[in-house]
Amino acid sequence: MLLLLDVLGLAGVGWAGVLIGALLGGDRLASTTVAVVVAAVLVLPGFTAGVLTNRRVVRGRQPQSGWVRSVWSPPELPRWGLALTAVVFFAFWFAGISAIAGMSQQIPAGDTGAQRRQADHQQRFALGVLGGVGTGGTALAAASLRRVRRTARARA
Repeated sequence: MLLLLDVLGLAGVGWAGVLIGALLGGDRLASTTVAVVVAAVLVLPGFTAGVLTNRRVVRGRQPQSGWVRSVWSPPELPRWGLALTAVVFFAFWFAGISAIAGMSQQIPAGDTGAQRRQADHQQRFALGVLGGVGTGGTALAAASLRRVRRTARARA
């Protein structure tokens, strides 16, 4: 199941990346509603699974707070995987942040070109956020999958 969620997250990252690339090239491949809903459906389950499966039960010394029974652990990925994740995350972050400037401009009444550009900026912002979330979730799910497989091999 974790592999399926990881693949879905990766598909969501690819979907968001392709749509952002098209927007930067001047083309809108899907309406904002379709683009964002599809990206969210692909990205959010894998992100949730990645976050939940990277929690570890506290063993050994008890935490200072008695109600804390688990902590989040950083992903166990090779350095190149973490570096690639950081680069892709930054690219989505930059695409989203750079779209904010276009969303804050005043639009003259009746200027359909400006309205379309603002809608493109809104879509780019939403896809940048979801792409970043998907990138992190995909890395977390991949780390969990890697840890599960390593544990299974060690037991065999």
